[in-house]
Amino acid sequence: MRGSYNNAGFTIVEMLVTVVLASIFLVFFIQMYRATSAQQLSLIRQSIANDIARSNLAKFPTATSVTDTPGPGYTCSTTVGSGNPNNLALNANAPGTQILAPTSREPDPGNLGTLTQEVRAFSPQDCGTHKPVKLKSIVTYGFEGQLNTVEYATYVF
Repeated sequence: MRGSYNNAGFTIVEMLVTVVLASIFLVFFIQMYRATSAQQLSLIRQSIANDIARSNLAKFPTATSVTDTPGPGYTCSTTVGSGNPNNLALNANAPGTQILAPTSREPDPGNLGTLTQEVRAFSPQDCGTHKPVKLKSIVTYGFEGQLNTVEYATYVF
């Protein structure tokens, strides 16, 4: 019985191939987990920003609530050109008036990075009584180099 060996078990080559393949799959699954987690966090942040933008719009249910806001005040002018900040019928590039007071902004939840909130008011159909006022809520959030913006708009009468 000289020279007989027990052939049970794996060779070193088989073990190396198994370890290499297992490592490749492990790296793949770790990368997928990280990408999925980052996507989930991004969607959570976007959802929070959406809620903030909608909540800010809800603070102005009527045109009267817009014109009665403290601060710079919303006025509609019939001046043609860039000197008219609100009348979209006469100034298509009107920036609108920021009507959301700093004290009325939604609290910062702390996980959005840099957070800015504004609500701008416009007159889309010239000035006058019973004309709609266009409100645009803009929330900018994120971190340096990766700022995202959520915008919602509505009309109030």
